[in-house]
Amino acid sequence: MTIFAIRLSPELAAALAPLKKALVPVLAISSIYNVLLLSGSFFMLLVYDDVLPSRSVPSLVSLLALVIVAYGFQALLDVTRGRIMVHLGSFFLKSVSNRVLDVISRYELSRGAMPQGTQIVRDVETVRAYLSGPGPLAILDLPWILVYLLVLSVFHWSIGLLSLAGVGVLVALMLVNNRITAPLAQATMRTSASRYGLAETTRRNAETLKALGMASARRQQWDVLEAEYLQANDRFSYISSTLSGLTKSFRMFLQSATLALGAFLVIEGSATGGVIIAGSILSARALAPVEQVISNWKGMIAARLALARMKELFEALPNRIEPLGLPQPQRDLEAKAVTAAPPGSQRITLAEVSFTLSAGDALAVVGRSGSGKTSLARVLCGIWPALRGSVRLDGATLDQWPADQIADIVGYVPQAIELFEGTIAQNIARFREPPDRDAIIQAAQAADCHELIVRLEGGYDYRIGPQGGGLSAGQQQRIALARAIYGNPFLVILDEPNSNLDHEGEAALGTAIKGIRERGGIVIVVAHRPSVVANVSHIMVMNGGRIERFETRAEFEKRMRPPRPLEKSGGPEAPSAGARNHLTPSNIEAATESPAVVVEIKE
Repeated sequence: MTIFAIRLSPELAAALAPLKKALVPVLAISSIYNVLLLSGSFFMLLVYDDVLPSRSVPSLVSLLALVIVAYGFQALLDVTRGRIMVHLGSFFLKSVSNRVLDVISRYELSRGAMPQGTQIVRDVETVRAYLSGPGPLAILDLPWILVYLLVLSVFHWSIGLLSLAGVGVLVALMLVNNRITAPLAQATMRTSASRYGLAETTRRNAETLKALGMASARRQQWDVLEAEYLQANDRFSYISSTLSGLTKSFRMFLQSATLALGAFLVIEGSATGGVIIAGSILSARALAPVEQVISNWKGMIAARLALARMKELFEALPNRIEPLGLPQPQRDLEAKAVTAAPPGSQRITLAEVSFTLSAGDALAVVGRSGSGKTSLARVLCGIWPALRGSVRLDGATLDQWPADQIADIVGYVPQAIELFEGTIAQNIARFREPPDRDAIIQAAQAADCHELIVRLEGGYDYRIGPQGGGLSAGQQQRIALARAIYGNPFLVILDEPNSNLDHEGEAALGTAIKGIRERGGIVIVVAHRPSVVANVSHIMVMNGGRIERFETRAEFEKRMRPPRPLEKSGGPEAPSAGARNHLTPSNIEAATESPAVVVEIKE
């Protein structure tokens, strides 16, 4: 088939392999189908040349019965091969569906921004639609043009030659169509993907656009893209429709020309009257496959471009083989000389970071904005790959556990909370099936948000809308915390988990951190507020992507303890032990100051 004119990746070749297996039966069905298509022409030939001169009604009835049977089988075979192609198109979609989702979920985490966004989803549907349509069958019918030309030549060589010339003209139109429309199809697909991308970002950021009065600017961007898309699409459609119209008109002209030639041959005594009608019908049938290919040209070009884009993405992100897996970690976390950058970027945001934590430890990571705190959180939980160095749990890197098991090992609350459409229970359970009711409630209680949930309408069955719709930012953050500690993961990473919490929420967060430590887990908190820092065992100060200071809580308190006054009078009174050891905003800010860095701590 024409869509195989590009070199496919092994995965796409495997997904399209059933097409090759089905090729033989479909060709066999198409062969019988095309033979039966000759029945109409021969029926007219026999009626005009035999039945009418003999005036034999029984012969007419017999021929009519035969042609009815032929038409019945013709319809059955046409429906059968059409259904086979529909099943093949659906099989292709099922074969690549999981791989497409894998690419969508992993691409931006390993290679940066995904070209043309989720265009790959539409590409799969484009290929499926073409495979399920009449385009491939028209290509399978093309070789039968030679048979029809041969039969026409048997009627008379001049009729065969006229039809051959007509086929040549249509093939020339098809090649011209391909040459002109291929670049226009690419431009149409490119601008269409840009439109979809802009529409999606507009939907996601509707609140910001309205609040900041950016609707007019966004509309200007949309108008520019819309104009580019319409220009490319209109040119493509104009040319395709023009060539399609020329093809139909030429086919009708050729049918009339065949009638005229047949009439001339009858006048000259070189052919019978039946040849006029039979030749006209058969010449139209000979041109039909070419006309079908041209009418489906747009879909064929779109399918080829879609396959090319899918091939590029599949090769850029090879299929991942799930590892065997290891026992759940229980001892320690070790980061050794970790260096990382955002996917697809060469700008290092984390450099030579090394530290070790043991079961029951909790680390607060503080530092100015842009100091690498969030980058560290993303690398530690495996979202970003490390360019150099390693992150190990009980001596093993994260890629030694399969994805399903990682869900039991790592819990994560990102800076930007994202709850998914579904119930609160489904979100806490990470949409695992079947849901574990006891584990869901246990996680909510550990995050101290059980009472918050049961006060909502429906409780754990409360349905969350798009982008957490229906819940406040603080409620979303507390449910996200319950989701992170669902299943008692060994490593829990919290990136500014209290940015939207009130006093009650902060107390719940502190309770959750203590609970994780008590059961032997490890907690890492990217923190700005000192209330969270008060619940940790270690403190890390980051600056410029590097560790500025790493110390235990005891070392921090010792360093923060002011010197005793030299004299009882005239000197400042020493603070009490409780005041000396209490973590206050001023204490933390002083603790993180150095000639190279001043860490900003916000209450």
